[in-house]
Amino acid sequence: MRAHTPLDELVATVPALAKWAARIRADGLARRLGRTPDVTFGLLTGVCTALHALPAAPVVSLPAFAARVLGWAHALDDGTPLATLTLSGARALTGFHDGQGAEWRREAWASVGLLRDELSSTVLTLNLRGTPALDRLAEDGEPCVLTLRQLIRRPPAVADPVVRICENPTVLAAAADMFGPACPPLVCLQGQPSAAALTLLRGLHDHGATLYYHGDFDWGGLRIAGVLRRRVPWLPWRYTAADYRAAVFRCVQPPLSPLVSTPTETPWEPALATAVAELGVRVEEERELELLLSDLT
Repeated sequence: MRAHTPLDELVATVPALAKWAARIRADGLARRLGRTPDVTFGLLTGVCTALHALPAAPVVSLPAFAARVLGWAHALDDGTPLATLTLSGARALTGFHDGQGAEWRREAWASVGLLRDELSSTVLTLNLRGTPALDRLAEDGEPCVLTLRQLIRRPPAVADPVVRICENPTVLAAAADMFGPACPPLVCLQGQPSAAALTLLRGLHDHGATLYYHGDFDWGGLRIAGVLRRRVPWLPWRYTAADYRAAVFRCVQPPLSPLVSTPTETPWEPALATAVAELGVRVEEERELELLLSDLT
């Protein structure tokens, strides 16, 4: 069908989008959004033009990208057919997780270098260095909230050889209270990795830091770890099957809660997902706080 020919040209130059293009053909979404063959052809032409230019490097605001590539700053505004299909293809490029809502869309666009908002995406850190502001806070051992805007305009110029990552801010706050400026550098995701967190961690990795990650031992926590691993290399920080079994053995009182949510895989160690499914209880990161802090001495 002529309406879908832009997809053929896209796949010829971006083979990674072949499965996505086949799905667009099969599910009829483009036809429903376009309504007529001519409109669908024009719609997919715009989508493929945008996808050819992604991921954006350096990062750029979404309206500026739309104006430069598509000729209209509002072409990729929420709710437009062009935005719906382009975001779908962008996620196929990066493997960004399923979701919904304004925050999820902001992070999904950011995964291909398009920024809807530079200020509301943040990441919590402790004792990172590499800018005058970070250096001052590290001297005091005080936590710092970095915005995506700061990380784009003035990323840390250096990185420690080892940077640890946690999921929950309780861990970082306790580390700051206990060790202050003597604490090794920490980054806290506070849930799903934000565009700011991904930008920071990629920069630290590019500067030679080895990243170690710990999160909740439950399906949600493992899913967060998997999302992060697809974007940034990391090694487990007490986050293996053996660590989970030991944690379950230690955490007797109060009793551990049963697992909820959908099982997921753990590519960094398949045995971890097996162990979690077998024992069927969740161990929140806060229950491991004393052990994690002992690694920071």
